[in-house]
Amino acid sequence: MIEEKNEDRQSFDQDAVMVYIDPHLMQGLADVAAQKAANFQELLSAAQEGDLESAYQVALSYANGRGTSKDSELAFQWFQRAADGDHIAAQYQLGVCFLRGIGTEADIPRGLELITSTADQDYLPSVCELGLCYEMGTGVEESKERAAELYRQAAQQGDARAQCNLGFFYYRGIGVEESDSEAVYWFSQAAEQEYPRAQFLLGECYDLGFGVEADMAHAVELYTKAHDGGYPPATCSLGLCYELGKGVEEDKERAARLYLQSAEEEDPRAQCNLGFFYYWGIGVEKDLAQAVLWFSRSAEQQYPRAQYLLGHCYEFGYGVEKSLEKAVALYQAAHHRSYSDGTCALGLCYELGTGVEQDKAKAVELYRQAAQQGNARAQCNLGFCYYQGIGVETDDKTAVEWFQKAADQEYPRAMMLLGECYENGYGIDRDAAKAVALYTKAHEAGHPPATCSLGLCYEVGTGVEVDKAKAVQLYRQAAEEEDARAQCNLGFCYYRGIGVEADDKQAAEWFQKAADQNYRRAIYLLGECYEYGYGLEKDVNRAIELYTKAHEAGYPPAACSLGLCYEIGTGVEIDKVKAVELYRQAAQQGDARAQCNLGFCYYQGIGVEADDKQAAEWFQKAADQDYLRAVYLLGECYEYGYGLDRDEQQAVALYTRAQQAGYPSAACSLGLCYELGTGVEMDKAKAVQLYRQAAEQGDARAQCNLGFCYYQGIGIEMDDSQAVVWFQKAAEQNYLRAVMLLGECRENGYGTERDMAQAVELYTKAHEGGYPPATCSLGLCYEMGRGVEQDKAKAAQLYRQAADCGDARAQCNLGFFYYHGISVSVDDSQAAQWFQKAADQDYPRAQMLLGECYENGYGVERDITKAVELYTSAHERGNAAATCSLGLCYELGRGVEEDKGRAAQLYRQAADHGNARAQCNLGFFYYHGISVKQDYTKAAELFQQAADQDNARAQYLLGQCYEHGQGVAKDLSRAMELYHQAADGGSKDAKERLEKGHSAKGTSGQEAPKQEKGLLKKALKLFKK
Repeated sequence: MIEEKNEDRQSFDQDAVMVYIDPHLMQGLADVAAQKAANFQELLSAAQEGDLESAYQVALSYANGRGTSKDSELAFQWFQRAADGDHIAAQYQLGVCFLRGIGTEADIPRGLELITSTADQDYLPSVCELGLCYEMGTGVEESKERAAELYRQAAQQGDARAQCNLGFFYYRGIGVEESDSEAVYWFSQAAEQEYPRAQFLLGECYDLGFGVEADMAHAVELYTKAHDGGYPPATCSLGLCYELGKGVEEDKERAARLYLQSAEEEDPRAQCNLGFFYYWGIGVEKDLAQAVLWFSRSAEQQYPRAQYLLGHCYEFGYGVEKSLEKAVALYQAAHHRSYSDGTCALGLCYELGTGVEQDKAKAVELYRQAAQQGNARAQCNLGFCYYQGIGVETDDKTAVEWFQKAADQEYPRAMMLLGECYENGYGIDRDAAKAVALYTKAHEAGHPPATCSLGLCYEVGTGVEVDKAKAVQLYRQAAEEEDARAQCNLGFCYYRGIGVEADDKQAAEWFQKAADQNYRRAIYLLGECYEYGYGLEKDVNRAIELYTKAHEAGYPPAACSLGLCYEIGTGVEIDKVKAVELYRQAAQQGDARAQCNLGFCYYQGIGVEADDKQAAEWFQKAADQDYLRAVYLLGECYEYGYGLDRDEQQAVALYTRAQQAGYPSAACSLGLCYELGTGVEMDKAKAVQLYRQAAEQGDARAQCNLGFCYYQGIGIEMDDSQAVVWFQKAAEQNYLRAVMLLGECRENGYGTERDMAQAVELYTKAHEGGYPPATCSLGLCYEMGRGVEQDKAKAAQLYRQAADCGDARAQCNLGFFYYHGISVSVDDSQAAQWFQKAADQDYPRAQMLLGECYENGYGVERDITKAVELYTSAHERGNAAATCSLGLCYELGRGVEEDKGRAAQLYRQAADHGNARAQCNLGFFYYHGISVKQDYTKAAELFQQAADQDNARAQYLLGQCYEHGQGVAKDLSRAMELYHQAADGGSKDAKERLEKGHSAKGTSGQEAPKQEKGLLKKALKLFKK
């Protein structure tokens, strides 16, 4: 980056010594002649008459344009006429003309001859000029030491120019040992003679404190004197004082005028400084074309800073047509003149391959050269090469050393990068407070990337107290200065509502600004906005373009998002193999989300062969980066032993870790552990608490589970209305189990108004979403004709579909269809097979029915022991029908030792759970006093409970009670009604009883009184009516 302040205090390069012919000195040498001539014409007349001094004065007049037009050729002719007459001053001036080619063709030998001959006569200007010849190697072999001797010879005799030149030798250590104090001494000697260059150089000593105590006021005084004496470099230095407000009140406009005055006198430094003013609009209106003009004029004089700045203009096309070739050539020119900024810029060209073939090692070499010269930008760039391993092996410690050197010069980028090293412990002990201090310093120096880094510290609380509003303020400040990272971060704050109210439109606008600068994260996030329609119109094709662009630029999260598009077919044709390839690319670059997604592909066999071991390995990599979904999925692997040894405690630890970090799915899984006692002590109330936590964060599975807890009264008081609320929330997210359970509530009127049409609609939705339990429930609707027209064949089809997917209830129902020949041919073998599949999943009804098959030899070989085992298993799982069947085994001693008391106990358990058969059997026990005290009233109550459920045997037995007044008031009409109900339900006993209306025997085995027979006939007659 081009520097923002001109602080170039360098004097002329020694190779570009200015020869200054002092008009005051010359006038002093000829003051006698000047007194004799009143004007140029008088001098010319006298000269034409052969007066040597007049001829010399005429030459000076032509040389300096005093009293006549400036004419170097006429000046040369008159110097020659005077010199031919042995005028020593004219011989000196003629020598100078030959040496420099002034008014004649250069002839160094002839010029050196004249200078040497006059120097031998101890003519001080010639002694000094001869010193200059030795200094520059003009006509003689270069010898700085001989030059110093000659300067000293003339200086000691009072020659101002020689005093100044000798002082300059001490100033720069040329031919003598460097000594600022000696330099000041000789500069002072010459300055006392009003020699402008000496005044300027002495001013520089006072300016910078070289050999004297710094005194800007005196420096300005000296610069002013030299400027007034017509010395352009002093005019330039005086301009710099006004530019920076050093020794004078800052006045950029005056500085610009002084630079212009000096620049028009061809001072290269002033031309460069004036160009710089036009480049930035300092003291003048910004004008890049003018900047290039003045940089060019300065660069033509080989002024290295101008070469560098002009190169910068050509590199970026500022004020001139862009030309990388010219830029590189100019940087090389500045570099060859040891200008460190040029060297650094050239290094950057090699690093990036700008105008040259990329060569990162060469870049490092150039950065090192400039860095060793103390160039802060080069020190920073060299540190960055070590930091990132660019052209050199990565070495954080060395990076820190170079960053520190540049930071010591208050180079903002270096301060920012050094802060980053302190923040993260790269190459130095981690120190967040130090990092913040460095970011703050660089921010205050106006470095937008540091402002952004400081904002991040406030956002996440690194080294400072969290202050998200302050973070947004800093991001905005840097973003408005076009820092792409800050623009992206500010957009993200709007995206997530961090320190500012969420605003997707604002987010998208800032992402766009950063994306326009090719900031990869912003390109990726902008793609996300287009994918989901956040803040702008949804456009999945544009999203794919942006993801692809960021992916191709090497941004792993974009590769992951692009992979997801291919996995699910968003904006592209589904290609799960391509998805895996993209996930793998990003995962191998350390992207945690991609590692998790790749693991999930192995976990589920998506686009790759299922491999739980590989899945667990990738989940582990992502979990090591605290990627919460991976922590949760790794916990699932441990819970079920997928790809690694089962460890429920480790599963709980992982679920807990993810839950505490705010991952709702993990909170739900942890809740399930507490509900079931997996890896922890069972705590259903704790389970409800965790489900609620996740549900309130919008987790659909947790919402469904919480609803189920209310539905079943698990860990909380049963509340169907609350169950419906949570099922509804989850169903709105298309969570299929919730859709199915909500359908069940609508079907049965649990917590909501009963609505079979709505129930069927919900079952259908969940079925079409691929949820087998809903397919089964929908099948039941078709079986029973509930909410749809009855269609048992359709029911069988749906049961089979769900059964093939492994749904135990559907397997059992399909088996039942084969068992009873419902819409299919009776096939006990098929029935037993489906019962077995469901029983293998511990489905209690299937265990009970399979037990019945084994008890009776339906479709399997009869095995009463196996039947009892199955009844017991189903009973232990709470199946009342199985409990009843097991009771019957104990009652009859089938497969177990007969135990009527145990039978009664089992019947009671099943009866209490509403099982009609058990209620009837237990009633029978009370009716006959089997292992319980005979109690007709209790028997009648139990028969009534079972009869209310259309149990035909119970209806018949209750009819007996009413016929004979056992446990209830005798009521033959009620008895007949019950017999008919029982007969309609298939009770043979009831049918026989109705056919033998005159039977003299009751169910008790006692003879009925004759009166009862008559009453029975009457009842039958009335009932038939």
